[in-house]
Amino acid sequence: MSEIDDKDKVLTEFPDVSIPAYLSTTSEGGLLVADNANHRLVLLNKNLHLRRVLLDTNSQVKSWYPLRLHYNQVTSQLCVIHSSSRESWNDVISQWSLR
Repeated sequence: MSEIDDKDKVLTEFPDVSIPAYLSTTSEGGLLVADNANHRLVLLNKNLHLRRVLLDTNSQVKSWYPLRLHYNQVTSQLCVIHSSSRESWNDVISQWSLR
């Protein structure tokens, strides 16, 4: 992932994301990324530096592919639409509190 200017010059870069399926911003200017191929959700700051991995295959959930997300800033609830495999796109909605 990269931020580029109007002359296609790379301003900032976060190379560790593979297939960013969905992006959302936070009120603090951060970026929530559904990193589909790496099976995780990450929070980047406004300079595209990793703040933290919110969810990944190694911690809270087994193999999954995050597809879409919605963060409710008032309640700090994160809703994620995901699938458990690439072959079967049976979408599931999960919800987590990020407080």
